[in-house]
Amino acid sequence: MKIILSILLFAGLFFYSCVSEKPVEPVQAEPIVQEPVTLAVQEDTETEAEAAPEPEPEAASEEDSYQVSEELYQQTFDEIESLIKELNQVISKKQYDRWLNYLSTGYIRKYNSQEVLDVINEYPQLKDNGIVLKNLRDYFDWVVVPSRSRAVLGEIVFVGETKVVAYSSFEGTRAKLYQLEKNDTNWKITVWD
Repeated sequence: MKIILSILLFAGLFFYSCVSEKPVEPVQAEPIVQEPVTLAVQEDTETEAEAAPEPEPEAASEEDSYQVSEELYQQTFDEIESLIKELNQVISKKQYDRWLNYLSTGYIRKYNSQEVLDVINEYPQLKDNGIVLKNLRDYFDWVVVPSRSRAVLGEIVFVGETKVVAYSSFEGTRAKLYQLEKNDTNWKITVWD
C-alpha cells in the first residue's frame, strides 16, 4: 500500500512540476490567404443509364459530329424518340425475339461473341451477383432489360449522314443509350468502330 501511495505522490508531483504557472501569451498568427481553387467540372460526361452499361465503342465526339439542318435534326429526333418508346415496351415485356428485329447483324454478332461477353462478365453488377453471360439472350436478360426498359431520349448527335448516337440524361449526366444507323427507312441499333 505504501508503494502505491508513493507512486501516486511521485506522479502527482511530476505532473504538478510540468504545469507552468506563467500564463501563455497568445501568438499572433498571420492571416491565411487562400488562393482560389478552380474545380474542373466536366459537363456532358457519358455514362450508361441505370444498371449495367453496354461496352460499345465511343462514338465520335460532338466536335466531330456531322452537321445537319434543324429540320432534319427534329425529324430524326422524333423518329428515334418513337423508336425508343417501342423498344421500351419490347424490353420491359422481355420480348427477346421482337428485340432482335431492332438490331443490326453487326450488333448481334458482337454481343453474341464470347470474347465480348467475357469482358462484360467482369462488370461488378454481374460479377458480384454471380451472373455469367453465355450468349446474346443472357445479355438481353441481364444487361438490356435492367438498363434500357425505361429509356428517355434527351438528344441525338449525328456522326454521319445515316449514323446517330442517342443520349439520355441520367442523374444530371449525359448517358449514351444507343448507336443507331438508318438503312433504307428503318433505324437499327448498331455498333461501329
